[in-house]
Amino acid sequence: MRIPRGILVLGLTVAVALSAGAALGANVVKIRSKVTIAADGLRFHGKVLSPNAACEQGRKVKLKREVPGKDPVFGTSTTDAQGRWEVTVSGFAGVSLSRFYARVRRRSEGTAGTIFVCRSDRSRSIRPG
Repeated sequence: MRIPRGILVLGLTVAVALSAGAALGANVVKIRSKVTIAADGLRFHGKVLSPNAACEQGRKVKLKREVPGKDPVFGTSTTDAQGRWEVTVSGFAGVSLSRFYARVRRRSEGTAGTIFVCRSDRSRSIRPG
């Protein structure tokens, strides 16, 4: 069975228009984030900084220890309204010799055709104390 040329052209035109409309309708705004880290003994703390306050508050921060292979998570925290986070590590042998860093994951939120993306970041590595 042959498809009439007019229906084929109409179908292709509609398909191209729909795909172009979907690509143009979603505007993505990427916003940088920076996570800082400091330690007072076994208490690690820092801030998530961003030009957009919405990218600072309510972000999940993971405290990780550097080891060969996959780095284990030693604690998590959610930032407060000012972007501050805090994790206290339980004491165990060798913790003061280890290096730790903070990681904040990417977060995206979409509204009415615009998607806001708060970028991820990794802090520098530090030793406690």
